[in-house]
Amino acid sequence: MNKRVFSALLSAGLAAATLGSGAMIGGQAVAQTQPEWHNCMTREVFTPEKQVWCDRWGTLINGTYIVPLGFGPEPTFETVTLENGEYNRPGELIVSMAKEPNWLAFGDIDGDGKTDAAIFFGVNQGGGTNLITYVAAVMDIDGAAQALRPVALGERIMLNGPTTIDNQRINVAQLTQTEVKKRSFVVDSDSLSELAQLPGPVDSIVPDGTIMFSQTPIYAVRVFTQQGQPRINLFNKSTGRQELNAAPATANASAGGLTFTHGGTPSVAVNIAADGTQTIEVNNAVQTNSASVTGTVSYLPRIAMPPNAILEVSLVDVSRADAPAVVLASQRTVFGDAQGAATGQRQVPISFELVYNPDQIDPRLSYAVQARIVVDGDLRFTTTSRFAVITQGNPTNVEVRVEQISR
Repeated sequence: MNKRVFSALLSAGLAAATLGSGAMIGGQAVAQTQPEWHNCMTREVFTPEKQVWCDRWGTLINGTYIVPLGFGPEPTFETVTLENGEYNRPGELIVSMAKEPNWLAFGDIDGDGKTDAAIFFGVNQGGGTNLITYVAAVMDIDGAAQALRPVALGERIMLNGPTTIDNQRINVAQLTQTEVKKRSFVVDSDSLSELAQLPGPVDSIVPDGTIMFSQTPIYAVRVFTQQGQPRINLFNKSTGRQELNAAPATANASAGGLTFTHGGTPSVAVNIAADGTQTIEVNNAVQTNSASVTGTVSYLPRIAMPPNAILEVSLVDVSRADAPAVVLASQRTVFGDAQGAATGQRQVPISFELVYNPDQIDPRLSYAVQARIVVDGDLRFTTTSRFAVITQGNPTNVEVRVEQISR
């Protein structure tokens, strides 16, 4: 693609996306404060504020960035250095940085007290008209100015207002044909990572409910959603106190797993890895001395579940036929969540880990794993056989098969 044509396409996208001084809320334009923006080509003596801004801008438009090659879930990466916001290898690769208000923000992304930057660039590979937009972070813009691996936002995206950096996250209001998607990104090692949005993607509305319930000898931890927002309950068994009750949590999703964090007192971090395994930290101490039942859930019909399908797996005490089963641990997995998106979409077999307190187990009683798959509140698959675990010679690793419900 000709560089001039590419720049025109990028500018056209920006022009359509930058909605002047307003944003769309409920279908109506609402006035918004314009982000700081300067023309650094003027000849007057700069104010100190403008000089700082223009020095940072010069670093960004002539910076070195990590650019993904390919649009699959596991692209290769190439390092390129921009000149005045552009990189051009004719017929192979063109990178162009967005140079408009709303597409730039400064702030502290990782909490180290240094100013970082959020920028956007478009990438065209191999000519043609493809144009993928990425958001990238440049750490310590006044010092080392180190760019992290970016995150793809989509093809020719539009924004609905200024990009901001608040609470150690980059906030992007992406405008689609039907809605405004508020997306947030945080630093994840040498990359940016998108925070999990609960409910999930536009076509994957996740109902409120328990995401995981796990127990250790000291704590019982429940992560759940309430009005679409993640919350944490923490019960201290040694003191008999409910230390957290529906405390707000931050959900951070990446290909490696899903982490729920509450930064108050006590602090709690629950990580559910891509293979279902869990790590629970309270006040930065990893909780040990617990036990777990692991395994996979699958079904025989060769059909794929939609991204809003939910797998619920529970460890239950099934000793009494005349009483409801007592749930000792549970885990919920959304087929189309951020972990599944790393490989296109999660499908069976799906791994799980159910963490329980071994002190609760009575060797005389019976325990089993139960599972079901629900789509939009409708039960599609469920266990119809008993998958016994833990006691009476039964294993702690089990392959669970769910059966399709007749409709």
